[in-house]
Amino acid sequence: MNKVFKFFSTVWSWFYERTVIWCIFAFFILMGWGQLQKNEMSLEFKEEVINCKVSCLPASSEYFQVQDGNQCWCYKDVNTLVKPQ
Repeated sequence: MNKVFKFFSTVWSWFYERTVIWCIFAFFILMGWGQLQKNEMSLEFKEEVINCKVSCLPASSEYFQVQDGNQCWCYKDVNTLVKPQ
């Protein structure tokens, strides 16, 4: 039992002595993960905008972001917006 306790004490000491390194490592891992999530969300948004533009061709389109969800609208004329079909 003493050997097991000594082993865990040694392992704990090794981690404890490098606490700052582990914190820096965790910071960069979390920053990298956050950047990947941001890029994925950006790509999804750009894809939705392109789909909106394509569905309204040859007319122009507007893509609105609202809390309930995003909306795509096509210009029927200069003053009128309609939902794409």
